Amino acid sequence: MNRQKTDAPPAAAPPLWERVAQAHATQRPTLTHGTIADAALRIADADGIASVSMRRLADELGVSAMACYRYVSGKDEVLELMLDTVRKGVLLENPRGDWRSVLRASAMRFHSVILRHPWITDLPGRILFATTPALLAVAEQNLTALDGLGLTTDQMAAIAAAVTAYTRASAHDEVTRSRLRSPEGWASEDDAKDANAARLDWLLATGDYPTYGRYVHSSAPPEDDTARFEFGLDCLLDGIATRIGKATAGS
Repeated sequence: MNRQKTDAPPAAAPPLWERVAQAHATQRPTLTHGTIADAALRIADADGIASVSMRRLADELGVSAMACYRYVSGKDEVLELMLDTVRKGVLLENPRGDWRSVLRASAMRFHSVILRHPWITDLPGRILFATTPALLAVAEQNLTALDGLGLTTDQMAAIAAAVTAYTRASAHDEVTRSRLRSPEGWASEDDAKDANAARLDWLLATGDYPTYGRYVHSSAPPEDDTARFEFGLDCLLDGIATRIGKATAGS
């Protein structure tokens, strides 16, 4: 007689954030999802995202690699925990007040988070776009600030996304320029300008770029990256304020 096969396939593990929620009451104090994320952050901040591995993480924590695998399935989940941890830095302690002050403060924090943790710019899309609790909390914070202004939910989301996109692009540009200067031996943007001074002087002398030449030879001290970012952010917020005024006037 043939025996029927009754073995069922193993059940899939619950999603990461469901496991995190379930583990709060049972994790050993010496090893938690939080301590794993913190250790991985120390590694990435010191040596870059490529240095984060399960073996390096276990060494940092002083445990076996298998101990880490009881909490995460592998490096991708470690990266997700790290990203969620730094995203919490965008949350405001008291996100009350007008929509502009909330979105501006949130953007300033997001900009600072990327500059403090430049490895964020190296994350793969499957991690960067992963839905995490902190991502939703930041979205909730920013959308709530725009709620009640007579905007549709799509308009609220588009405004919040525009501020996020500008902030991310500005910070990523700063990180990229810093990385490109280093191999050339340039410690600052001024060093990069000095290296190209002769080329720039010749091009400006042609007279083809009078407005840019006026900018280069302006007597005003050059603004730093943060000042440029804040000016651009305020221009964006000014435009949004005008658009909100028009939208509410027509409703």
